[in-house]
Amino acid sequence: MHPNASVDEISAWLDDLLDVRRYASEEQANGLLHRAGDGVSKFAVAVNTSLATILAAAKSGVQLMVVHHASWDHIDLHLRGEKMQALSMAGISLYGAHAALDCAGPGIGNGWVLAGLLGIEVEDTFAEFHGGHCGVVGSYAGSFGELIATASAALGVQVEAHEHAKGTGRVAIITGAGGMTSDLDAAHRLGARTYLTGEGSMYTRMFARETGMNLILGTHHATEAPGIRALGERIAAHTALPWEFFADTPDVF
Repeated sequence: MHPNASVDEISAWLDDLLDVRRYASEEQANGLLHRAGDGVSKFAVAVNTSLATILAAAKSGVQLMVVHHASWDHIDLHLRGEKMQALSMAGISLYGAHAALDCAGPGIGNGWVLAGLLGIEVEDTFAEFHGGHCGVVGSYAGSFGELIATASAALGVQVEAHEHAKGTGRVAIITGAGGMTSDLDAAHRLGARTYLTGEGSMYTRMFARETGMNLILGTHHATEAPGIRALGERIAAHTALPWEFFADTPDVF
């Protein structure tokens, strides 16, 4: 692709790579979400469509932002309009890859990428999510203590860990908000002895304890940053465009 690509060209390529049509009927957070121009000489990726990442992209001269989390009306409320206006004023188009990235396969899927960073060999997928599977499960050769250390180093945060089983065993991963007890139960039924996700509630911690599963919480943002960065690398390889990853500050993790 020419170093000066277009929004339409990149969007069409991403649509095919991520199979966004598969998720169109259930979730309007995948594909081109906001158009603010056509030519792209630089792009950025981010976990969130936040005012902080939009400002960083604007300062960096970006024309396209590819994000995992779109700006949702039910979450951002009145801030959604402000964010779309900020994107328009900066001339930045927005492409979303939510379920499409959560459920993508080896190399770019959130769970697959994180598993690779942690040395976990994926053997199966689970947890239906908008037409795909957002969870992965596989084997890990090290101890639970080694997994805690590896995860903390790879994610750049000190993970929260609870040991309820002897040995690590099979490890299940759902990045981000994978703390639903139904997801832990599905992982448990697949023989997982350890469960890793981004964030959890009191019930997440209690269910893990009462079913005898080890639990690691690595924060929502940190567990999903590797996947969107891997997607950025894939886009850059295809387009030959310069790019940056913009992280939110730790207070939103």
